Amino acid sequence: MLSAENLASIEADGAELGRIVRANPDQAVPQYPGWSLSDLAQHVAWAQGRAVTICEERATDRIKGPRLPEGMDPADWYDETLARLLEMLRSSDPETPVWGLGEMATIGFWERRMVIETAVHLWDARQAVGAAAAIGTHAALAGLDEYEERALLLGALPALAIEATDCGRSWLFGRGAATAAVSGSASDILLRIYSRPSPVVLPDVWAETLDALSAPPKP
Repeated sequence: MLSAENLASIEADGAELGRIVRANPDQAVPQYPGWSLSDLAQHVAWAQGRAVTICEERATDRIKGPRLPEGMDPADWYDETLARLLEMLRSSDPETPVWGLGEMATIGFWERRMVIETAVHLWDARQAVGAAAAIGTHAALAGLDEYEERALLLGALPALAIEATDCGRSWLFGRGAATAAVSGSASDILLRIYSRPSPVVLPDVWAETLDALSAPPKP
């Protein structure tokens, strides 16, 4: 884990997301029909708060995330949980065991997960205000690294070769020899994996599976 780069990514993307929310709290989020940017902030705060609790309590089982405190503005809660997340990560050993996905059970897993979570939802916020931009290279590569590991948990999908043409990096999603290949920028590939608009085209079986996994969460 490159903690300095991860923390810088979370801090910068998180701050920009917070600024967009504060300036446009009622703006609709195209990625999530029925959501406003305040709802998006509430969702990201939930994810941040859950990661903090798991890591601080050294949880060994799945736990529920926190809920917006009664009477608190979602933007304020978002800023508070972002600050807590950064403080926790700065003072933690990323190798510390905690609950995670599959064998990825360390604080370092959550450090990388929050890089990806923050970057993807910043993209959502930018899109909402007409300023969509590519996901940063560091976050996009973190997301593809994580998905190479997560793909092993998805069952018997045919193996898929992934190439980020802008970074000279490649991955194998699944087990065995690849039966299809996908290429594009790291940002475009990650956006497609997370069912965002992207020129990247996935094989039908992968597209159907990933789109089903990316159903909008509740705010």
